[in-house]
Amino acid sequence: MIEGFSFVNKDILIPVFIGGLVLFGSYFYKEWVTRKQGNFSINIIVALLTIAALAILVLEPTREVEINDHQGILLSEGFNVQQRDSLLSLNKGLKVLKYNPKKSIRNQLDSLTTVYVLGEGIKPFDFSRFNNIAVEYFPANIPLGITQLTYTKKISLGEKVEVIGSYNQPVNGSFLVFEDSRGNGLDSIQFVESSFTDFTLSGSPKASGNYVYQLSEKDSAGVVINSNPLPIEIKQKQPLRVLILNNFPTFETKYLKNFLSEEGHEVVVRSQLTKGKFKFEYFNTTSLPVYQFTDEILKQFDLVIADADTYFSFGSTIKNRFEKNIRENGLGVFIQPSDFIFNRSASWSYFRFNRDDIKELQILNSTIALEKYPYEFDEEFLVSPIIVGDGKTIAAYKQMALGRVATTTLLSSYQMLLNGSGQTYKSIWTNILDEIAKPKIVPVEWNANTKIPKVDEPFDFSLYTNLQEFAVIDEDSVRTPMLQKLMVSTHFTGTIYPKKTGWQHLSIDGDSTSQFSFFVYDSVDWKALSSTQNIVLNQKKFKTDVNKNKTVISNRPVSPLLFYILFLLGVGWLWLSPKVSIER
Repeated sequence: MIEGFSFVNKDILIPVFIGGLVLFGSYFYKEWVTRKQGNFSINIIVALLTIAALAILVLEPTREVEINDHQGILLSEGFNVQQRDSLLSLNKGLKVLKYNPKKSIRNQLDSLTTVYVLGEGIKPFDFSRFNNIAVEYFPANIPLGITQLTYTKKISLGEKVEVIGSYNQPVNGSFLVFEDSRGNGLDSIQFVESSFTDFTLSGSPKASGNYVYQLSEKDSAGVVINSNPLPIEIKQKQPLRVLILNNFPTFETKYLKNFLSEEGHEVVVRSQLTKGKFKFEYFNTTSLPVYQFTDEILKQFDLVIADADTYFSFGSTIKNRFEKNIRENGLGVFIQPSDFIFNRSASWSYFRFNRDDIKELQILNSTIALEKYPYEFDEEFLVSPIIVGDGKTIAAYKQMALGRVATTTLLSSYQMLLNGSGQTYKSIWTNILDEIAKPKIVPVEWNANTKIPKVDEPFDFSLYTNLQEFAVIDEDSVRTPMLQKLMVSTHFTGTIYPKKTGWQHLSIDGDSTSQFSFFVYDSVDWKALSSTQNIVLNQKKFKTDVNKNKTVISNRPVSPLLFYILFLLGVGWLWLSPKVSIER
């Protein structure tokens, strides 16, 4: 950069520079071939200036300017009037601005060096506007209503939806009701005190598809006080091909195979009776005895469940074959624990454990005490948690290229069924299966980066794909520009501005199977939740002390008018020059 000058879009400086060189090189070649027509040198110089002007317009130049201290107050929704009046009385001449996320305040901010932000704060997509301004944030009070919420937005049919959250100062005696898309109540809770209250609600959907459930607050007479949508994507469950390997039949495997078969999975169980003799059982599948572990056999399964004694008794050849299929084909392997695995080295057992001498704990949202081995996962060893209880990871996986290997510190999980905790048992094993089973190969993997999309606000999304050429389109076949990450060629990001509420869809042009569904909320939906999240983000963004310097150096945009004129004159000359040469 030239000292004192910079660019707004400096992250794309290299691509713009390369593109400019390619464009100039193409024009130079074209002029060299036709140089006998005259004006070669002039045309080259004009082309260079024209391309340079275009590049500067794309990069948006800025220059450093020294400006005296100008302060302002930015009032956002929910601001405290007393705070505003106090700041105005202490700081004479403060410029008062009102924040509207749908209108740009860039020009108004250019004259300020210090801004006091009051209320719920600035939307995250406007944070970049304040990078060169000292900001002191005075947050609004936490609003009344639901301020924290998590729930399962995507599930398979037959699984349970859990809604977990916190309500700030509910009406005493009112109800919070979890309703399906037809308004039928699935679960409810009555608030018995007007204080900060945690809640957990759940329900089991009966059909697949994209639905809008509701979380409604009702008074003691059943009249709706407030209601907010809960969009849920329910997919048909895809059965897994599971191979279970045991040294001998166990109660753990007995109940696990029953659970898997009842869930519709295709299960093959191999239990060793004596050396070289095995007992085979088949559930939801045809007879397929497995005597050898060839690549062809292992490719037929999505998941292998083996007790530790069986898996680690394999020779290096078979173990290497398993690891090859984990890495290259995405095979999932779950190792049923025993004392054996906790006393092996991490290089052999995939995991490292520390002894904690804790033999019971509770998992989140459960009051059931679960038995465990007196060991815990070593948190410094690179593993990803699946199940957490009392702050400790009790089931985890290790990523190995395309596949995953997992285990748990739980002891005899089938005891949950015998103690009447079937739902907890189901939840634990469903989470384990979802995390480690062989992933289905899809050409495009989509992700929503904006958590609560709203009308006329930017919705950021990303996707991963190996497709070389593709176009993202919406329901009206309008294309969305995509930005490719420089360091990860398969990673793309995009932004759209939804124009209507409800379920929306993006897809790859020409491939209707690669569809991405997302829900757009109304501006009044989840008001308390959105406000709380925005307050937290603003506190994190503006947590540093305000810079009170009377003179500051700030980057200010350079007027693009000169570059527009230069570009238009250059294009005009390059268009006119060949015609003048021909007439001569």
